[in-house]
Amino acid sequence: MQKVLLLCTSHNDLGLVRALRKLGYYIIATGNRENSPGEKWADKYIKADYSDKELILSIAQEEKIDAVCQCCNDFGVYTAAYVAERLGLPGYDSYETTLLLHNKDRFKRFAKQEGIQTPLSESFTEKEAAFRALERAEYPIIVKPVDASAGNGINKACSQEEAVRAVGEAFDKSRAGRIVMEPYIEGSQHGFCTFLVNQKVVCFCSNNEYSILNPYRVEIDTYPADGWQKAAPVLIAQIEKIAGALKLKDGIFHLQYIMKDGVPWIIEVMRRVLGNMYSVPANMLNGIDWDYWETRAKCGLDCGGIPRTAVQEGFFAYKTIMAEKNGTIGEIVVPKEYQRYLFHQFMLLRAGDRITDYKKEPVGFLFMMFSNAEEMKQVLVTEYRCNLVKMV
Repeated sequence: MQKVLLLCTSHNDLGLVRALRKLGYYIIATGNRENSPGEKWADKYIKADYSDKELILSIAQEEKIDAVCQCCNDFGVYTAAYVAERLGLPGYDSYETTLLLHNKDRFKRFAKQEGIQTPLSESFTEKEAAFRALERAEYPIIVKPVDASAGNGINKACSQEEAVRAVGEAFDKSRAGRIVMEPYIEGSQHGFCTFLVNQKVVCFCSNNEYSILNPYRVEIDTYPADGWQKAAPVLIAQIEKIAGALKLKDGIFHLQYIMKDGVPWIIEVMRRVLGNMYSVPANMLNGIDWDYWETRAKCGLDCGGIPRTAVQEGFFAYKTIMAEKNGTIGEIVVPKEYQRYLFHQFMLLRAGDRITDYKKEPVGFLFMMFSNAEEMKQVLVTEYRCNLVKMV
């Protein structure tokens, strides 16, 4: 039996765990938190920080692994690419390419060079230089750490005073000590998930993104995206341009974009499965098992059999259950208005658990299907409900 090193077993990695079990691997899992949702299906668990690439490399060497499978986190992607490169394992872009795609400053420089449609940004390694740049900035701007995810350290600033605070927070959240500042583009935000085979997009799914309680952490996704028919060919051409220039390996290539005046502006790219259990409704939308095919790609297995004629059919969504304040959970209530649309739910927390950072800590996820896009938007966005978590 071949051995795979899986870097995490969180709720977002459950699809990878299932796929590895289906493929017959002996699963060695790592992570910082014991008893995470997928750990019980691992054959062996080693408590280790997957962002520590040298530590994970030593574990991989000691365990004599045949493959490494990243997780739903950019730092896990870095480590997996590093381990694969050092051990000659298949399935990953080079470590340098991985850093280029997942670090905002490096990607923006590459995008400018290649003519990719993305907001131009300035990068900074020192607060003083960033503060000086604020004096000549045209507001509003958005300030981001180059290496944070889930909206951590990201802030829009409409004035120099707001921008000073945003710069400070971005530097605080960046492990690399680097930030970017760029024009804030007003428009609707969307996701576009594709699968590459031989540097060509063979299938995709699209979604609208809504960030309500925390404006920089996606809370609701509805599938498919509004206006995807117009955006898809433009984005596919851009993705294949990137894939060709960087000689990207097979697997998921996901991006977020802002649609403004009919033009899609790429704001983030990543090569991994998505958070908020994204693949649950994505799998329903076009019948493709995204986790399974991504797992095959990362283990260096052939992906030529992935369905290439899948289309986006139906209307699906997830809603992240978030609390409105910190404290102890008394009860989690799924409104009766949601019951008729619900096809699955997954809870991370329960009554008695404490919440210390309510804008960033998900309580659980509700997965729904609808008759049409209008109904979906009405139920989840127009009639947005946020009081699902009752505190003690």
